[in-house]
This record gives sequence, C-alpha cells and structure tokens, in this order.
Amino acid sequence: MKNLIKIVLIFMVGCCATAFAQDGKVAFVKKIVGDVLIKRGEMIVTTDVGDPIFKSDVLITKTGSSAGIVFEDGTTLAVDQNTECNIKDYLFEPETNAYAFELYLEKGKAIYHSGRIGKLAPDKISLKTPHAIVGTRGTHFIIKVD
Repeated sequence: MKNLIKIVLIFMVGCCATAFAQDGKVAFVKKIVGDVLIKRGEMIVTTDVGDPIFKSDVLITKTGSSAGIVFEDGTTLAVDQNTECNIKDYLFEPETNAYAFELYLEKGKAIYHSGRIGKLAPDKISLKTPHAIVGTRGTHFIIKVD
C-alpha cells in the first residue's frame, strides 16, 4: 500500500511538472558545451540538453562554455562564453496573429537566426544591449557586447 501511494504521488508530481513546463516554455536547449546556467527568478539552476527555456529566463555561460537554443517558431540563438542573455518577451501565436520576441544581451556574444516570427512579423523582434537597440530586418546576425 505504501508503495502504491508513493507511485501515485510521483505520478502526480510528474504530471504537474510536465503541465507547467508546457505552459510557459518558449524554447529548449539544443546544445551545451561547458557550464551553462539559467537564472529563473531568484534561482540559478544548471541546465542540460533538452531542458526548457521560459520567458524571463537569463541564460548565463561561463568561460569556455556555449549554448544553442531553439525557440518554438524555429528561431535559433547561439550564445558564446561569458554571456548573459535575458529572454525578456516571447509570444508565438500565429492563429491569432500575436508575436513578440525581445532579447536583452547584457554582455557577451550571440548569433541569431530568425524563424517564423522573422518572416511573419519582423517588426516584433527586438534585441537590446546596455547601449544599443537592434532592429532586425534580416534573418541572421552576430552581436557582441563588451
């Protein structure tokens, strides 16, 4: 009986965690080299290939580290070592024509390649840095913030 209760509790926690991940997930980690962290609210967690990325997450790479992220619309973002990148806003709802893509690159280097948002609503894409705002009209660029 105790084992059955444990199994049911584990199943319920797993279901809740899966539902939560599907609700706010905007991207997933496709590739990782070295130590890559995510600051999620006040928590800092290590990340691995396949982990979800949520709106407002801050991706942090250490020296010798890098990460590749794939967003729900197919946009890809590769971040190099010593980078901090905040996913400020993301919305991809083509059925209601609602789009948003806003990144804040605090420091480091990132390579951006647009997905469907870049084709459907390029004016909804914004990349900000401490000293500049990048408006995208192309599909691919590299940006570095010192």
